[in-house]
Amino acid sequence: MGFAFSLSLGAGFCIFFGAGWVILNHLRKPPVKTLVDNPPVKTLVDNPLLDFIGYKGLVKKSEFIRILTDALISLGFDDIAALLEERSGIPLHSAIVKQFLKLVKDGEWDKCIDALQGFQLRDEKPVSFLLLEQKFYEVLNTGNVTDARRILKEMVRLRVDTNRVHELASQLIISAPGEDTTESVNSRSEFMEKLQDLFPPGVIIPERRLEYLIEKSLVDQVYHCSFHNVPDSDLSICYDHDCEDHKIPSETVQILEEHIDEVWFLKFSHNGRYLASSSKDKSAIIWEINAEGKFSLKHKLEGHQNPVVEVLWSPDDRQVITCGENEVIRSWDVDSGAFVGSYERNGVGSISCGWFHDGSGIIGGMADRRIYLWHLNGTEIEHEQGQRAQNLSDVAMTTDGKWLVSVGKEQHEISFFDRETNRVEDVIVEEDMITSFSLSDNNSYLLINLITQKINVWYIQGEPMKILGLDGHKRSRFIIRSCFGGYDEDFIASGSEDSQVYIWHRTEWREPCRVLSGHSGAVNCVSWNPTDMHMLASASDDGTIRIWGIDKNLN
Repeated sequence: MGFAFSLSLGAGFCIFFGAGWVILNHLRKPPVKTLVDNPPVKTLVDNPLLDFIGYKGLVKKSEFIRILTDALISLGFDDIAALLEERSGIPLHSAIVKQFLKLVKDGEWDKCIDALQGFQLRDEKPVSFLLLEQKFYEVLNTGNVTDARRILKEMVRLRVDTNRVHELASQLIISAPGEDTTESVNSRSEFMEKLQDLFPPGVIIPERRLEYLIEKSLVDQVYHCSFHNVPDSDLSICYDHDCEDHKIPSETVQILEEHIDEVWFLKFSHNGRYLASSSKDKSAIIWEINAEGKFSLKHKLEGHQNPVVEVLWSPDDRQVITCGENEVIRSWDVDSGAFVGSYERNGVGSISCGWFHDGSGIIGGMADRRIYLWHLNGTEIEHEQGQRAQNLSDVAMTTDGKWLVSVGKEQHEISFFDRETNRVEDVIVEEDMITSFSLSDNNSYLLINLITQKINVWYIQGEPMKILGLDGHKRSRFIIRSCFGGYDEDFIASGSEDSQVYIWHRTEWREPCRVLSGHSGAVNCVSWNPTDMHMLASASDDGTIRIWGIDKNLN
C-alpha cells in the first residue's frame, strides 16, 4: 500500500515523497518477459538532471536518498532499505564508514583510532580524544584503574582539552575499585552526536535524521502559528499546520446564573472537572462539568457574613478555601460541600488567601498588612514577617514550595520570600500601583495587573525580567484579574471594566487576538481550564458566569 507525505521545512520548500513504497514493492516482482528484451533499468544516479530535487531545487538527491534509507532502517525495514541502496546506487554510508561504525558499536576503540587514517581528516586528534574518553569510562567501570591511568596519559599527549582530562582524573581519584560510573558515560546517542560533529558534514548521516527534520518542521510551524491552541497529538505531517483563530475559545456555550449579585472570582480545579466561583452575595459555588462540557451546580457554600473575594482549590482538589472580605478564611469539602474549618487571627480580617504547594497549610493575607500561615488543623505557623505590605490583594506560593509571593512593602513591588532562608530574596519593582498578580503553573512567569490599565509579564526563573507589556483592556476602579491558559500557557486572558474579555498570544502580544463580548457588567476575573485548552470562564458584575468554547462546526 503506498503512502504520501509532505515535509515543509523552515527554508520554505517542500519535499514530496509519494509512491516510493509502490515502486520498491514493484521492484521485488520478477520482470515480465516480452519478445523484445527490456532495456536496462537506469539507476537514479544515471541522470545528472536529478542531482537536486524539490520544487526549488535545494535538496541534494543523494542526501535525501541516504536519509530515506536511514529512516527505513530505523523503522525495521532493513530489506527495503537495502533494495533502495541497490536500485539507487547510493549507499547510506561508504565502506570505510560502515566499518568504522561497526568498530564503534563493538567498542573496539583502539581499532577505531587506527581506522581514522582512512578518512584523511585535517586533524584526527579531537576524534581520538573522544574515542579515548569513551574507552576510559568503560575501563574504569571494570575497576581497572591502571589501564584507566594509561588512557589518561594518552589523552594528555593529544593536547586537546586539558581541563577535561583533569575532570576525568578527579573521577579516577574518587571512584572506588569496581564502582559503577555508568552515569558519567555518554549515552550512545550523545556519543554519536559528538562524534558526527567532528567529521565533515555528510560523512556520517545522523540516526533518525528524517524524524528530526519532520519534528523540527512541526515545531517551527507551531511557533509561527499565531493562534496555536491544539494538543501535540493533533499535529500532522500530512498538511501544513495552521490553527486559525477558531481554536481560541470565543463562543458563549453556557451562562451560569445561580449567583444573585456580582461575581468577583472564579477558578477551575487542577483536574479541570470543576469550577469554583465567589460572589458579593456572600456565597461560593462549586460547579461540576460533565463529559459533554456542561456545567451544573454541585454545592453552594454559605456561611460568610461578608462578600467572598476568593475561592481557591487545594492541590489535590479535595477542598476549597474561601476568603470572606475582612473576615475569616473557611475550608470546605468538595465531595460533600460540608464546612471543614476556619482560619483566623483574632481581631484581624482576611483580604486574600492561598494554599501551601503540597496542601499542608493555608496562607492568609490579612487586614493588618501581614501574611499568616496555618496548619490544616488551624494551628498558626510562626515565620518571619518582614516589612508590612500596604496591600495584600494577592498572596501565593510557588508549586515547588520555595517562594512565598506577595505585594511588597510598597504597592509598586512584588516580593519573593524564600522559605528556606526566611528572607526576601527578590523584588520586582513596577512603575505603577499593583492591583493583582497571577503565577503560571510552571512557576516561570508572573502576570502583574497595574492600576494604569496595563498587564506586565515577567520571567521569574533566576533574575526577574519583564518580557511583555499588554494593554487594550479597561480598568479604572475595580480589581481586574488575568490568567495564563491554552496550549503551553501561551495565551493571556483578562477581564475588563468595559464588559469584555481580552485575549493575547505571547508571540503576537501587541494587539489582543480576541475580544469577547456578551457580559453587561465589568468582567472581574477569568480562568482557563488547565485540562481543556478550548474552555474559558469569566465572572462579571452582571451576576453571571460565561463559559466560552470554540465553534464545533468550524472545528
